[in-house]
Amino acid sequence: MSTELKLKPEESKGRAYVDRLLLDQLADLEAVVKLGEIAQRLSDQGIGLGAVRSLLASNPSRFAYHERRWLPASRLESLGRPMAEAMRLVVGKYGGPLTLAKVVSELARIRPSAKNLEEEVRRIAKYDPLFILLGDERLCLSEWAFLGKDLTIERAFKLNGVSSEDVEAVRKKLGDFDWRAQDAIEKAVKLCSPVSIKALGAAAWLDLNPQDPRSTLVFDDEAFFSKALAIPGYVFVEGDLMPEKDSPKWIAAAMRVAEKLVAQIEVEDAAPIDVKDEDVERMVNLVKSSEKTVTGTRLLEDFYEITAANRTFPDDLSNLMEALTTRSDIWWVGGDRFRKPNSAPDFVFSVPEVFQFAPSSVMDEEGEPVDVELDDDGLSSTLRKLLVHPLATDVLDEEILPQPKTMPPQIRLVLKSLHRELGTFPMCQIPTGWLDAKPSVQELILVDGNGRELQVWANHEARLLFGFIDWWYEQATESGAVFTLTKTGKPNVLEFEWLDQPDPVLYMTSQRMEELRELQANAEGKSTLALLIEVMAHWPKGADFFAILAHLNVVRRTSRRMVASLLSSYQCFHQRSGSPLWHFDPKKVELGFDKTKKRFVRK
Repeated sequence: MSTELKLKPEESKGRAYVDRLLLDQLADLEAVVKLGEIAQRLSDQGIGLGAVRSLLASNPSRFAYHERRWLPASRLESLGRPMAEAMRLVVGKYGGPLTLAKVVSELARIRPSAKNLEEEVRRIAKYDPLFILLGDERLCLSEWAFLGKDLTIERAFKLNGVSSEDVEAVRKKLGDFDWRAQDAIEKAVKLCSPVSIKALGAAAWLDLNPQDPRSTLVFDDEAFFSKALAIPGYVFVEGDLMPEKDSPKWIAAAMRVAEKLVAQIEVEDAAPIDVKDEDVERMVNLVKSSEKTVTGTRLLEDFYEITAANRTFPDDLSNLMEALTTRSDIWWVGGDRFRKPNSAPDFVFSVPEVFQFAPSSVMDEEGEPVDVELDDDGLSSTLRKLLVHPLATDVLDEEILPQPKTMPPQIRLVLKSLHRELGTFPMCQIPTGWLDAKPSVQELILVDGNGRELQVWANHEARLLFGFIDWWYEQATESGAVFTLTKTGKPNVLEFEWLDQPDPVLYMTSQRMEELRELQANAEGKSTLALLIEVMAHWPKGADFFAILAHLNVVRRTSRRMVASLLSSYQCFHQRSGSPLWHFDPKKVELGFDKTKKRFVRK
């Protein structure tokens, strides 16, 4: 397994589970030249060729590439070893109960001339303390079980590698539990799973084998282990008994891991492919006949059995992309993704009308406009800096910033209320260059922690992302919810994650949102200044510019420069020395516009 990637517990278990599926296929096929054979057999479980190659090539402890064929690593390591050691390697590297028939079959490939092989394997399985043979003829390593016998608690825990904390956690889940009941083990597994089988065994051992030297020792460690593994609907993975119904989650976790793993097994690769014209035509026809997006990565797998684990993959993908992106009869939608032409929703090609800014026509007593914008010289240096901050900008109200010198792999983004309502997100919060600049309209795939995927459309000309509506409405926070996007090894595929804490400046409670909507309902005919005054009345101790801008935009769509100009030019608003907060003084409303700012008013 790759030492460069630290796996989360669920990822490690998912990987171990899928590794077992792969070992089953390698054993059935004896040896594999083309990995497409395995991928085809496992395709109904969501395991593709790229994942198969990545998982095999990154775990030399379980898999080997020998004489241009893939096979279980135990087959090579068992050569020349004593029979019991060979059995231990086969079962141990499988990582779970293995039928005696499969053990014999695997050993027969290592020892093709051995006589009475099955009898010898059965004898060792039955009598060697290295093994436990289950009643259903599956072979396990005894090191997987809790073996207590008549040991002291401290000695038993140490020899079995369990902690008192883990055992107590199991006992707490079980509560007042009767281990002598006929179905006690099955009940315990159902109550505690997923659970360490050793910790569960230790909990039973503590109750059934008291430390009193005069007591009767009731706990049978091998019988307990055998019964626990025989319970239907549960799978033994990395020392834990886990509900088999959760296997789709483990596979999804393993598929995510497969994208990040680093190959540790060298596989001979030829020169990069030359994409022939007849192959291009077949690929184009495949794209045109598909209702879904077809990726260049998939085309390489389907046509050439080339995956990201091949050393020539970057050149192979480049050659394929060069051949396909020039075709006018299919639509390149960014990354390595292709679709039928004109297959995106119409709404992704324009900015929704609600993002437009309506000019204010309210006049004061002297016939002058009330809502005016100032040029930069009329604003403080602090406000000028805030105007270009991503949290102040929005669609139709931004300047595109230079590309950062160092591009972060992950970005933190804040959802505002209007975008939540429309299922959009402004590209002004995304660093320039973080998404590929071409083509102008692209398809992105977002994947959350549960493996769910969401199709999102990025329009560089509209400066908007479209298609979030389903996920946005799952988020109860109407303004200020925070999420991250993280790049993956797949082009235009991003990891999505909600963060627990909302943005402290842009967050609004449901009650505040209702207050602002009430202001919005009565905003017709009012100046933006009047609405700003009503919004500012909410903060007797002052408010941050970003918060003021966000709250006012719930009431009326207002540009950042207009808000900054009103705060700077009307005498009822002010900042205290050294404070970033803006304050509203109702006693100074009558003072009106600061005449010294008149020369800065934009014409």
